[in-house]
Amino acid sequence: MSASFSHKLPGEHVYDGSLFFGFSPPDTLDAVKDFEVRDDDIFIVTYPKAGTTWMQELVWLVMNDGNIEAAKQKPVYFRSAFLEFKDEILNEIGIELANPMPSPRVLKSHLQVKWMPRQIHQKNCKIVVMFRNPKDLCVSYYHFYKSSSSLGNFTGDWPEFLRMFLCGHVDHGSWFDFTRRGGNMRNNYNVKIVFFEFFLRSLSKPPPKYIGFAFLNKSLSLDVVDRITRHCSFESMRRNPMTNHDDVYSINADISPLLRKGTVGDWKNYFTVNQNEDFDRIYQERLGDIDIPFVYQL
Repeated sequence: MSASFSHKLPGEHVYDGSLFFGFSPPDTLDAVKDFEVRDDDIFIVTYPKAGTTWMQELVWLVMNDGNIEAAKQKPVYFRSAFLEFKDEILNEIGIELANPMPSPRVLKSHLQVKWMPRQIHQKNCKIVVMFRNPKDLCVSYYHFYKSSSSLGNFTGDWPEFLRMFLCGHVDHGSWFDFTRRGGNMRNNYNVKIVFFEFFLRSLSKPPPKYIGFAFLNKSLSLDVVDRITRHCSFESMRRNPMTNHDDVYSINADISPLLRKGTVGDWKNYFTVNQNEDFDRIYQERLGDIDIPFVYQL
């Protein structure tokens, strides 16, 4: 983070060498480490804009036997707590929401594993790590930065944001650091690595195989799986007020909705040839030794 950038996050601070916005304050990040984990907890762990809301809704429905009526009664961010988030205006304080939730809890985090609850290494919880190709992710994050007052309504241009992203000067820190630590967990017995692109493709092909019910210790009828699949289509999620965050004061959907496109390959509309070559070079320098099968077009 040695480079200098003009954009400032509301309440920004540096925690253990990484940048965070004010909605993940230091005391909350400290408290997450001491969070009491249950054996049947399921953690959805992603870098921002990797398809987090999508995976939260899917896993919550799988663990609740496809109870779509219940899902329609409460926003996903109140059914699946964002552990390190603290928004007193929205009354969304992740740890306080998570503690009284009935089991099995589906919990969300954008944290690198080193900042996650210490007990994840001691309990039999499940961890779903969702990856998305970093070029599409970066474009999506750029639009979210522009639309979100929580992130300071970024007014810079795409080249500036790309530089910020490559330097790790964005909320929750470096994508490269997150991905290395997440990728290194892939052989852990309680970790399932999934990819946004595979998820997108699987939802359109019956029978869907987007997560692996055996990993979640769930057995659902084909009828329930079909209803979950239709409910979790991107268009359905985008229209659904319980998942599209239209009620969240900090997101200006006129600039960019939370669920924007849900496609693969949009990065080609933003990256110049030189930017793409620079990105690939930095990727090889930072992560070239880890075999992660990212998909950049379908």
